[in-house]
Amino acid sequence: MRQFWIRFPIKVSMVVLFLAISLLSMILMGIISHINYSNTVKKDFHTVTDEATKRLNHHIEFYIEQLSKTTKTLVKEELIQSWFEGSRPITIFETDEIEAMLRRHVTLNYTEVAGMFLLSTDKRVLAMRSFQSSTVVFSAEPWYSVPFSEQRVLIPTHTITYPQQTGMSVISLMNPVYSSSSLAPLGFIVMDIGLQEIEATFERSKLGESGQFMLLSHDDTIVYHPVKEWRGRKLVDTPLRQIATPSEGGVSTQVYNGEKVLVSTSNSTVLGWRVMAIMPFDEMASGLYAARNSTFLAFALIAVMVIFLVPLVSNLFVRPVLHLKQNMNRVSQGDYKTRAEFLQGKNEFQKLNYSFNKMVEQLDEQLNTISDLKLQDVHTRLRQKEAYIKALQNQINPHLLYNSLDVIKSIGYLHGDDLVVNMAANLADVYRYTAKISDHEVTLKEELMILEKYLEITHIRFPKKFFSQITVHPKFHDCRIVKLTAQPLVENAVKYAVEPRAGDAAILVSAYDDKDDLVIEIADNGQGISEEKMAELAQELEKISEHVNNQEFIQTESLGIRNVHTRLYLKYGEGYGLSLSSFPDRGTVISIRIPLTYKGASHCEKISDLS
Repeated sequence: MRQFWIRFPIKVSMVVLFLAISLLSMILMGIISHINYSNTVKKDFHTVTDEATKRLNHHIEFYIEQLSKTTKTLVKEELIQSWFEGSRPITIFETDEIEAMLRRHVTLNYTEVAGMFLLSTDKRVLAMRSFQSSTVVFSAEPWYSVPFSEQRVLIPTHTITYPQQTGMSVISLMNPVYSSSSLAPLGFIVMDIGLQEIEATFERSKLGESGQFMLLSHDDTIVYHPVKEWRGRKLVDTPLRQIATPSEGGVSTQVYNGEKVLVSTSNSTVLGWRVMAIMPFDEMASGLYAARNSTFLAFALIAVMVIFLVPLVSNLFVRPVLHLKQNMNRVSQGDYKTRAEFLQGKNEFQKLNYSFNKMVEQLDEQLNTISDLKLQDVHTRLRQKEAYIKALQNQINPHLLYNSLDVIKSIGYLHGDDLVVNMAANLADVYRYTAKISDHEVTLKEELMILEKYLEITHIRFPKKFFSQITVHPKFHDCRIVKLTAQPLVENAVKYAVEPRAGDAAILVSAYDDKDDLVIEIADNGQGISEEKMAELAQELEKISEHVNNQEFIQTESLGIRNVHTRLYLKYGEGYGLSLSSFPDRGTVISIRIPLTYKGASHCEKISDLS
């Protein structure tokens, strides 16, 4: 063999050998890749679809559960109980009132409900709308003939036939109704639910480019499929009959419409329905084909490189010297990040490159040590200030939470109206805003929006007497401000000015520019602050500038005015923060002074220049 290669030039021999080795390597890599990808395509498909189908099942289960829960209070109404029991005649006015109750329930909860009915055990029906027709109209509905069941009954997609909604595809939810006094079964409350929510849920869940999800009932009725004509039909009555349903959690490879597809299912333990996922095999196995094509491309590139580069191997002993010389020139010019190429081995050039690299590394480390030590102290102080800011932001007084929760509880108990919804929504927004303490600055508009929600909560607490007003020109809305600056101060005013007067008080918020600063004023007409207390507060604010780097001083339990002033001082420096003016028996004014800087700018222009 050795004598054979001697007959050819070294360049030719090396080209042939490198090409042969490269071809063999590519073939082996292609075979291994094909085997691995083929075996893992099903696993990948199961991984992709399992989470999605479980999420879909959970969403649908939650949706049905919520629909069911909304009827529990409704069926306890005395008038509805009387209708179910049939113990006395129901007048036409009472019938109208029941229908109005059903319509109101649908309007306030789920507008996608096409129809809502009371179905007694003796097959009397009362709809949420008067159709001026006898109950025989509903005998064609699948829920009409369902016998009483102690469990919730869910009827898959079907087409309704009663007036005004004829031809609409719905699913029926039947919740059993019992007597409030004797617990005897009375019948069902039936909801015909449009497919809008289910359709939106499935449309949000994409499965690749052409994969699809569908929902099947326990008897293989298609509850949802992207093809609307198939909804409500049995699986065997559609072209999907070609597909065999795999077992729960299983994945099968099948042929559908002449195309190889992957199929998996996930069952709902609550509803008894299941989500089926179908995806073309070629789309899932795109990685397999990409790997195969990449193998061919890589071999072609390697072949070209071998043909053109191998002849240059003769320069093998010259290039290392030139390479090392090049790096030495860079070091002499002050580039201490340069490194010589180093490969493990016994080659003398590589050992020389290794020694060169170690020398440059040590030199670079020594030069950087001095600058690192100088920066270390600065970084430590910056991190300490950052920690102080975060610690102070966490000192949010729970006074609002406790009062608001009491109000929500009282309103919900006494009235049961939309005030509870408004209260809860505003409270959620306020605490969602306060929870994100990582954002040190927000726009003044964002701060005022959360302030308005807090004031709205206060108005709900004191609906008749309390007055508030925010008058801030829109040109200041984009000004940057430390988060949770105004709200704690207004909360302080509510606590000490509004609450002692049972809500018969006012809070006014305004802002104006003072040269390069923005001044925000929060005024109330409470009892004011005594001269002794004012002097104590002024002294406390002055101490903050002296002890701002004292961790023990900063981390005291002080809240409100001191908390806000400390955060402003840490953020903007001397000259910024709070100042107080108080007038006994007339009220208090708190002024917030911050730099007039806008979102997205290092330093904003004066408002006078913009006007």
